[in-house]
Amino acid sequence: MEQQYFSRRNHAIDLLRAMVMVLMVFVNDLWRITSYPRWLGHAAVGEDFLGLSDIVFPCFLFVVGMSIPYALERRYAKGNSTISTLGHILNRSLALIVMGVFLVNTESGMSPDALLPNTVYKLLLLVAFFLIWNYKSHKWLEVAGVALLIFLALIFKDKAGGYLSARWWGILGLIGWSYLFCAMTYIFTRVRLKYILAVWGALLLVNILLTPLREGISTSESGLLFGLPKVNFLADFADALHIGNGHTQLLTMSGVMLSVMSMKLDRKKASTKALAAIGAVIVLLLATWLTRQWWIIDKIGGSLPWVLVSSAIAVGMYAILGWLVSIGKAGWLSFLKPAGTATLTCYLMPHLLYIAMTIFGLTTPLWMKQGIVGIISCICFSLLCLLLTWLFGKMGLKLKI
Repeated sequence: MEQQYFSRRNHAIDLLRAMVMVLMVFVNDLWRITSYPRWLGHAAVGEDFLGLSDIVFPCFLFVVGMSIPYALERRYAKGNSTISTLGHILNRSLALIVMGVFLVNTESGMSPDALLPNTVYKLLLLVAFFLIWNYKSHKWLEVAGVALLIFLALIFKDKAGGYLSARWWGILGLIGWSYLFCAMTYIFTRVRLKYILAVWGALLLVNILLTPLREGISTSESGLLFGLPKVNFLADFADALHIGNGHTQLLTMSGVMLSVMSMKLDRKKASTKALAAIGAVIVLLLATWLTRQWWIIDKIGGSLPWVLVSSAIAVGMYAILGWLVSIGKAGWLSFLKPAGTATLTCYLMPHLLYIAMTIFGLTTPLWMKQGIVGIISCICFSLLCLLLTWLFGKMGLKLKI
């Protein structure tokens, strides 16, 4: 039953992925604006606040999790072995981690005595990505891309004279580590919900134990529950698995769990599915309110209330999109399709546009950086990225890992 269910294309997931990616491009472009409403931005470090920018990444992790059962069950349906599937998971994870690390290192710029200026370096970096991971790439192009990537790794030097390193993993790298953990987990659990719930519960416990409590709640120096010290065995073990406090894996496993639950509810009445979705959102929001008594809503710290409220938003969005698809009323959202089927290309498109602006000396006029006009310019920028993603696809340029 599960292979038959997951062999079907889930257009609601595609739409959710597309919407979240376009929103990600939009909020990532807000840095160009000098004035915009507070609710559009990120919370500051340690601030108990949730802006639009704080829900985009967790919703994307949720979609990554939802896609895992579909991708892996399709592989099994085609006769691929578990060993082959493990290799597929490792390749995808490595690709995301490598891209994430390279992009993070270019954020701070290059040293004046580096072999290449930062703009040229980033352009060649994107060329290498497309040579290696373009869905129509040939072996010799992949080899050329890998050689270019190794060359770029060797010549990198930041402003402080430092060399290429995993200073942090970046958005793509965090997705890669989370995907690796959750996809590997799914190989062992498959659609057995009780085991998925057990893993989700373990990640929940890790998050509870390793996330600092609200100021004034804990009397320990570390601020952790039960007075755990900052350096402890659980934290060391979690770091070794690249889990941290478990928030990215928790969000991704929540997506896996939703897909499996949806499969089990597939033959139920539409009203039953709607009640299940509404019930899940209500439970998640109540859990957010309850856990907020102990932890703040904190994206940077990956707090439990932030995870829960983000999950509630993701479940609600998916339920609405699923309903629109089921009644045939989702056609007006079809313009978003490129961001849902060529998601990685769309994510990298802003980098390409920023490079082009630098090369041609283009800057955003001051009047386009403020207030509603600035917001509109960011919306137009995200739509331009969407259009270019579609055009690149027509030319056979689409990243696929």
